[in-house]
Amino acid sequence: MGAVSYLNARPLVHGLDQQTNRFSLRFDVPSRCASLLHDGAVDLGLIPSIEITQRPDYHIVPNVAIASIGRVASVAVFASRPITAVRSIAVDRSSRTSVALLRVLCAQSFDIEPKFVTLEPDIKSMLKRCDAALLIGDAALFTDQDALGIEKIDLGEEWTAMTNLPFVWAFWAGRPGVVGPEDIAALTAARDAGVKASD
Repeated sequence: MGAVSYLNARPLVHGLDQQTNRFSLRFDVPSRCASLLHDGAVDLGLIPSIEITQRPDYHIVPNVAIASIGRVASVAVFASRPITAVRSIAVDRSSRTSVALLRVLCAQSFDIEPKFVTLEPDIKSMLKRCDAALLIGDAALFTDQDALGIEKIDLGEEWTAMTNLPFVWAFWAGRPGVVGPEDIAALTAARDAGVKASD
């Protein structure tokens, strides 16, 4: 299984590493989990939700996802100027879903057409090259925007404000026939235990 290594994914993998007779976990960034699944290196991946548009044959494990209603904290744009004045955004190559969502928000909510530049997720170097930076996962959670004198714009919050809908960031998916009812039950139990442990 290709699992996301970020803090926000921990509830979904809670205790799975102890079920070695059923699961073998490999941790990586979301985009790499998708590539591992596409290449057949893993049978199941916690993949960015946008990936289903490229592989509609994948089966999604029901009711087990990284999702939010409103503020998510782990997917954000950090801007050195007001978002409506941003002309370039450095994007973290780790998440395809976040970049796709940012493009929608730029067009539909922020009313801007910035240039997107793909860079490694380092806030200082990103902001040297661009007006704003998209960070995901732990990098977004632990960047201190106040210390840097920049604004943090939460993409989950912006999406819900625009649509009044939740947003699904990632989910477990695999090829047909890979995951059986017992596997789904184990993934659901891991989610429940992980959410309870994080409270």
